[in-house]
Amino acid sequence: MAEFTDLTLSRVPSGLEVPEPLRMLLEWVEANGFVQRGRNGDLYGSLSAQWPKGPGTNLLLRGDRADEVGRVTAWFGPLREGMPTLWPFCRTGADGSAAALWRAPDGRTLIVHLGSGSGSLLTCVLGENAVDFLRLIGIGYDEICWNEDWHEPPRPDPGHSVLNEPYRRWVETTFKTTIPPTASELIPTASEMGDAHTQDVWCQWVNAATG
Repeated sequence: MAEFTDLTLSRVPSGLEVPEPLRMLLEWVEANGFVQRGRNGDLYGSLSAQWPKGPGTNLLLRGDRADEVGRVTAWFGPLREGMPTLWPFCRTGADGSAAALWRAPDGRTLIVHLGSGSGSLLTCVLGENAVDFLRLIGIGYDEICWNEDWHEPPRPDPGHSVLNEPYRRWVETTFKTTIPPTASELIPTASEMGDAHTQDVWCQWVNAATG
């Protein structure tokens, strides 16, 4: 029974196509028993059995419901015509930042970062494709909402290994790829909201929509 996968995918807004690697991630998390029910009764997926302790556990998979629009309205104001087709599906930090699917103006579906606004302002595409996003979250950072240290490998927490070997092995084997040592190898230039010189398509769109 794929309760977590089915529930998560049932929340995808119409007009968005879920990349197959992301669907496979949800299935892998569920197949390995890395799903737990939160205090609110909802299901959350993690990358390891160490949830809710251990490295990378601030990265939690949970798709926003249609009535949960707070992240979007916090950035773009009240819902109105011209709002982006956007679906937050992964918590990227304890401050409430999230990764989201976004339908770009050219029709592509990209994985982008929505900073909490009260903390992180990171505003960029999280890799060239969905596999790059899976590689990014496999590096081992406890949070990916802060890019200040992306040029360095993650620091292990006391008593824990920073590497999640089963997840990393699955990504590398399944997608015939590697996990880089640092995030900057995947995202050389990470923009923040308001960056006037950004070349990032998501940051450019956000700047235009909020300027």
